[in-house]
Amino acid sequence: MATVTATVTIEDPIGFHARPAGQIVKLVKDSGLEIRMGRPGETLVKANSPLSLMSLKGKTGEQLTVEVDTDDEAKAQGLISSIQQFLKG
Repeated sequence: MATVTATVTIEDPIGFHARPAGQIVKLVKDSGLEIRMGRPGETLVKANSPLSLMSLKGKTGEQLTVEVDTDDEAKAQGLISSIQQFLKG
């Protein structure tokens, strides 16, 4: 299985908080895929837990790496696009 990697930016003026974390967890669970997120160069966390995502303590303007394990690049790009929308606030 391939891994699709992309960078997203936290644009929400509040930063990365509970609402987008919950939306991302629901997206991950609905997709049935393993998705990981975190700061570039650091250990990524599984995006299937709101607590794991909240532990990132992302601030406005910060970039996060997203990895999606799938051979379907179009599906991965769609998921990454949705995650970016959730981070806009």
